[in-house]
Formats: sequence, C-alpha cells, structure tokens
Amino acid sequence: MPIGTVAHSHLPYCLQKTKDGKWLALNRNYKPLGTVGKDEWFEYDSHPSRQSIPAATISALKRRASSIIEDKPDDPGLFFFYDDGTMPTDGAANWKRYCETLLIWANASTK
Repeated sequence: MPIGTVAHSHLPYCLQKTKDGKWLALNRNYKPLGTVGKDEWFEYDSHPSRQSIPAATISALKRRASSIIEDKPDDPGLFFFYDDGTMPTDGAANWKRYCETLLIWANASTK
C-alpha cells in the first residue's frame, strides 16, 4: 500500500506471534496497527494489543496467507495477509480476498 495512506498504517499486513503464544496485528511498517511513524520501537512480546486467537482460526488464516514464516526457537513466526502482488487497494479482487480473510479473524473468539 502506498506509504502515507491510512491503509498503510491502519490495516493489518501481518499477524506476528509473540513468545507467550498470543498474536499482534502489524501494519505495513511492522508496527502495531495505527502507528503512523517508522522510528518508534515496540516490544511485541509485551504490547497491550496482543490477543489470543484460537488455533482453528490461525489455521484458517494461514491457509489464506500470502506467505508464512514458521516458528523457530526464540523466534515466533508470522504470516502475511497480502504481499506486493496482492495489495488490497490494487483492485476489487484483491480487496475481496483481503476482506474475506479479515472476516475469518473478525469472527474469532478472543477468550
């Protein structure tokens, strides 16, 4: 997404797993959603926006992911909702796919 747009900073680009097994939604700058600047440092493992997401939801999201970085010892994985070739703002088909993926996440329990 073009740098400086609302979509770039406020829509999820990926979900980053944290060391406690929770997940943190990140924007295109790998910052928590809503962060506009690039320079601020965030500790993902203690960020208050981390959330528990059921394993079934994570599995469903990963099946739709554009790419996945699997867990490694001391390096929790992450997966991406889109890549440069499937940016949601680049056309109706990409937007539809992105929204369908977000719907899976939106319907997940946060317990």
